[in-house]
Amino acid sequence: MSEHDKFTDSAGVPWEGRSFHENPFSSDTGEADPELLRALLEFKTSSSNQSEVVMAFANARVLIPLIATLGESGEGAHGHQVDKSAELSIVSVRTPDNQNGLPIFTSVESMSRWNPKARPVPNNGRTVALAAVSEGNTRVVLDPGSETEFVFRRPALEAIAQGFSWSVPNLNTEVIEIVDSALANIAEVRNFTLLNADPSAKLLGHELEVVIYLAADLDKTRLGEIQKEFLQEISTSKRFVELVDSVGLKFLPAS
Repeated sequence: MSEHDKFTDSAGVPWEGRSFHENPFSSDTGEADPELLRALLEFKTSSSNQSEVVMAFANARVLIPLIATLGESGEGAHGHQVDKSAELSIVSVRTPDNQNGLPIFTSVESMSRWNPKARPVPNNGRTVALAAVSEGNTRVVLDPGSETEFVFRRPALEAIAQGFSWSVPNLNTEVIEIVDSALANIAEVRNFTLLNADPSAKLLGHELEVVIYLAADLDKTRLGEIQKEFLQEISTSKRFVELVDSVGLKFLPAS
């Protein structure tokens, strides 16, 4: 056996300058983060909104699934096709609204329910959000197929990644002010209200619905003009685009 310098590793790379960091997840049991689980269950059973789940997710330990994909295959000694190598990779999924989504899990149990062959890699929610945004994923789907399923949309992910607070658009004062300004010069508008169009956080609707109360007896042509004018106005607001993932519009007669 050949000897090598005690100040280098077996490949001849010096030990000097290296540092070893403690694994913060070394004692992980694979169970859900209690604060995140509490926020999810309260959201499902009460009137709490998504912002509390978003806040809990940012600091929680979550699990990233790694899936084995075939790297190389070839013919074995007896003529059978055999796998020569396999790679573990992070997967993304196509969401119902045709966006790229990253599946993430609260626990080993919920991950195994989704795919028994997936291997869990623990990390914190903020790092996951940053990775998702960096890779062009506009959705993070937490616990897909489980009772605790919850979808994070682009604005929430960007806020988590940057360490900012986030609130649902219909309660966000900036969003309310932008909509108010966009409608201010339309004479037929009497009032408006903002609604959470996806209260279950499962991509069952737009993120925000704007309900506009109008003067009576407007014809279809004028309604179309009002819709076009409003949508053009909010689309030019960079801040609105940052804060709102998608918007729906409804006209109702003012009472």
